[in-house]
Amino acid sequence: AQGYDTTFHVNVLAPFVLTRRLLPLLLRADSPRVITTSSISQASRLDFDNLHQEKGYSAHSAYSLSKLGDHCFTTGLARRVPALRCITMDPGTVNTKMLLAGWGPCGIPVSAADNTYNLAVTDAGLDGPNGKYYYGGGGSADARDPVKVDQLWGLLEEQTGCTYE
Repeated sequence: AQGYDTTFHVNVLAPFVLTRRLLPLLLRADSPRVITTSSISQASRLDFDNLHQEKGYSAHSAYSLSKLGDHCFTTGLARRVPALRCITMDPGTVNTKMLLAGWGPCGIPVSAADNTYNLAVTDAGLDGPNGKYYYGGGGSADARDPVKVDQLWGLLEEQTGCTYE
């Protein structure tokens, strides 16, 4: 994966490229939107010196940083493509295989996790500002900091060779 952490690659870099490739089709829709799944356990700050776990790997750190990366991607996308409705959502603590393996059953069943998704994909998801974060307290302040979001955006463009111009 070109020296990139697999979690960051799959959760952030791949959606960045896929969304760019789908953008012309999305913008032809009547009510285009991109919904990004984040997590209440997203990192509290962007660690630009350790985005790809260069300073030592931790599964939790990789996951939480990638979820903050998702949130920042959506915030940046909302600013760059205002015709596209951009939403970041957190389904809550869900008993996925990953959660069960690491912490045991401490969340809601997977079958109950669709409430936030439904909100994001229905007309109710159009309320509020573009780039809105649903559930989980709004996420990290870094995802609302235009300087940090732009810094990450530049790195995403550099690492993928993909631009939104």
